[in-house]
Amino acid sequence: MKEQDEALFPMPARSAEPLRAAVQRLDPAEAVRFEQEFHAAWETALLEDSTVPMKTFLYRWGVFVALHRIPSRSARLRELEREVGSAASLEEARIAGKEIEELLEVAAREAASA
Repeated sequence: MKEQDEALFPMPARSAEPLRAAVQRLDPAEAVRFEQEFHAAWETALLEDSTVPMKTFLYRWGVFVALHRIPSRSARLRELEREVGSAASLEEARIAGKEIEELLEVAAREAASA
C-alpha cells in the first residue's frame, strides 16, 4: 500500500471529543452516526456497569479516523469496496478483500497507539 499524500491531521487521542471532532471534519454524515452510536454505547455501558461498550466504540471510531484521515487510503478503501462488490469471481473478491484487510490492520495499529 502506497500512501502518496499526507494525513489531513495527526491521529487524535482515543477519546470521545477528539474523535468526534475528527469524524466531523472527515465526514459530517458519519458524524451523525457517531453521535447515535456514542449514546447507545454510553447507555449500554451504564446498564451493564461496564467500560467495554465505550472502549469498543472508541476503538471502532479510531479505526474509522485512521482509515479516512489519509485521502489516498480512504480513496483506495472505497475503490476496493467497489471491486469486491463487482467482482466477477470469488478469487477477485478475495484479492481485493485481502488488501482491505491490510488497510484495516494499518488503521487498527494507528488507532491502538493513539
